[in-house]
Amino acid sequence: MVLRLPALAHRSMGLTRAFAMAVALCAVTTASPAGAGAQANHPDAVFPDDSVMRQRHALPQSRFVTIGGETVHYVDEGQGPTILLLHGSFASLRQWDSMAAGLKDRYRVIRFDMAPAGLSGPSPKHDYSLDHSLALIDGLMDRLGVRRFVIVGTSSAGLPTTAYAATRPERISGMVLINIAVAQLRFDPASQPQALKDAVAEDRLHPGFHRPEFWRQILLANVADKSRVTPALVRQWTDLNHRALRDPDIVRAIAAQLTPFSRSAEDLAKTNVPTLLLWGAEDHETTVAEHGLPAFAASAAADKALVVIPACGHMMPLDCPEQAAERMLPFLQRTAGE
Repeated sequence: MVLRLPALAHRSMGLTRAFAMAVALCAVTTASPAGAGAQANHPDAVFPDDSVMRQRHALPQSRFVTIGGETVHYVDEGQGPTILLLHGSFASLRQWDSMAAGLKDRYRVIRFDMAPAGLSGPSPKHDYSLDHSLALIDGLMDRLGVRRFVIVGTSSAGLPTTAYAATRPERISGMVLINIAVAQLRFDPASQPQALKDAVAEDRLHPGFHRPEFWRQILLANVADKSRVTPALVRQWTDLNHRALRDPDIVRAIAAQLTPFSRSAEDLAKTNVPTLLLWGAEDHETTVAEHGLPAFAASAAADKALVVIPACGHMMPLDCPEQAAERMLPFLQRTAGE
């Protein structure tokens, strides 16, 4: 058992997942047919077809498979023991680009877009439940012939990550949790950066789509290293979230099937899988005090560690991927094998 907690720096609180979800729900579900038609010719409201989206945002290693009638976009690269990476809300498998690059020389690294995110697209049955996420993981790993692996989840992906480890321990050799939530998220909208508040206010003027500046400010609010938020990253988030959130029925289905974050604390208490918790010292969305320490305490694993990374925010795979991979490697060498 290891607990390493350096002194934490303090900055203004970043954007919470609950706040981001509320904004997205408001912007999409309040759009009336008449309003949508009136804005159809706006350049930021134009939605490229799937062939253009794949050309823009798929990777050379991208593959597409059908699981239970659902299209799943995934990347499978490297050789060795297997690691599965699960992305957070409003992100995609592209969130892991840098970390995957640092791991694939030693490991087989698999990642996929969880519906309706990225290039996977919506669930045909509008099933976005936790059970559905677990079934998709089973389906993909079975299709790829992987029986046992290390599972890694960041942000809201803590829910399927901890649930999978708790319900299928025979398949998991280790678990890495990055800035996850284990309790209700709290936030004060007034404390958000002014640029973000301005972007949200402007966003309300055109329900039905989000401009790039909206996503740029969300990204900036969740990373410590602002240079990571490049024009290419902003375009990626704008395009892929427009694809995922353009249908109000999808958004309503997601909202109706949300699982409380307290489920992760319950699942952590049910599994003895070796567990590494990584936390950004400047994560003001799921703070170390309100989520990191309680997650560590809730875990029933005899082999567990909580490591806080300085100068890193909530979106660790984008913000400090090199430091995160460096801290993961000793754990992976011990639990996944070489």
